[in-house]
Amino acid sequence: RFDFAGIRSESIAECLRRIVDSEGVSVEQEALDVLARRATGSMRDAQSLLEQLLAFSPDRITLAEVDDMLGSAGEERLARLVGHLVDRDAPKALAELDTAVGEGVDVAQLLEQLFGYFRDAMAAAAGCPAETFLYASARNKDEVLDTGRRLGLHTALAVMQILDQTLSRLRQSTQGRILTELALVRIASLDDLDELGAWIAQLQGGGPV
Repeated sequence: RFDFAGIRSESIAECLRRIVDSEGVSVEQEALDVLARRATGSMRDAQSLLEQLLAFSPDRITLAEVDDMLGSAGEERLARLVGHLVDRDAPKALAELDTAVGEGVDVAQLLEQLFGYFRDAMAAAAGCPAETFLYASARNKDEVLDTGRRLGLHTALAVMQILDQTLSRLRQSTQGRILTELALVRIASLDDLDELGAWIAQLQGGGPV
């Protein structure tokens, strides 16, 4: 048995670009980037996804077509949902989920996207530069940095734990939407754990709160 390391998303996207160029197909670069990230290091999986797209769109591949095929949420919708969660606005988060599901977004795929987004936000909260992000696109890296700053490290970790637990439960349940709603409400109900930690430290030190 040989265990090979996964291929970087950038390298996968470059390979996919060479394939579509050789086929004379027009494609949005962001569509290739999404395919590369979805393949999670597997060139074979990326090429398989690309073949499926080419079967339905032999002349031009758009980001919207990739999202439709994968059942994923577009960047703008994902950003709105994250914004509602960071603002602790559960009703708006649930409304955004309802709209997404009504338009064909798969809840498991949406949770995976949120998990990746908050992973990068966690890295930002830990002080890592945008170059270490694994899932953020080039145009939303500043947005992810701001999310990490607003959440703080401990809150970002709590968010990821909720999403991780929900993804694990989702594999054994037929109630995917309800579990997703539960996760969103739990995230929107989180206290500011970094600020809470500072208060506790002040209390332990005998200082004013």
